[in-house]
Amino acid sequence: MTSKAKLVYVNKSNVRPPEGTAEFDAWIDARSKARAEFYFDENRELPELDENTNFLCGSWDFLYQSDEEIDAENEAMEKGDEERRRRKFKVIK
Repeated sequence: MTSKAKLVYVNKSNVRPPEGTAEFDAWIDARSKARAEFYFDENRELPELDENTNFLCGSWDFLYQSDEEIDAENEAMEKGDEERRRRKFKVIK
C-alpha cells in the first residue's frame, strides 16, 4: 500500500489571492504595511558600517558576519570560480 506524501509545513499567509478581488486588495495592503513598518522602523538596530564599505545587495545577516565567516565564504567563492574556469579545459594525455 502506497501513501501520498504530506506537506510538513503549509504557510497559507503567502498564498496570493487573485488580482482584482477585494481579498487581493486587503492582502496587498497588509503586505505593504508590514514592509513599510520594517523599513521605516526607527527602533531597529543597524550595524555601524565603515565609510569605505560598499555593497550592492545582501541580507541583514551578511552585515553581522564575523571576519572568519567572511573569509571562509570568500575562499569558497574563489574555489568555485576556479572550478568553473577549469571546466572549459579538457585534459589530454
